Amino acid sequence: MTKKKICSCGKRIPFNETCSCQLKSKIDRNQYQKEYYQKNKESLKLLSSKKWKNLRKLIIDRDNHHCQRCAIKFEVIELSDLQVHHIKPRIDYPELMYEESNLITLCKTCNLQLGTKGVLDFEPNEYKKVFDFNL
Repeated sequence: MTKKKICSCGKRIPFNETCSCQLKSKIDRNQYQKEYYQKNKESLKLLSSKKWKNLRKLIIDRDNHHCQRCAIKFEVIELSDLQVHHIKPRIDYPELMYEESNLITLCKTCNLQLGTKGVLDFEPNEYKKVFDFNL
């Protein structure tokens, strides 16, 4: 008797096979990634430039090497998976790509949650109020 498994779509398939719905979603995902790259090719090239890499390091240094949203909104210091977020999306505002006032350090989770809405759900200036270190 062949072992079977139940796919998330509800189909029963042989244990060592992949369901057709999974193959379709992989094809859809690959197509989306290809279209995204074609649409954003120029913008993506800028993110691998030396100018961007230097600015990214400067912003992370400025923000004390932790996620500003986690610190302000959740009072947690997150140090891993740091990314530099464009407050106003670089796709809509390419002229602000390298503008320090438009950049903030976030962890990957916060960056994905904020997306490209162009607004923050916290006030960056509240940081000093939340963590007032008495040195």
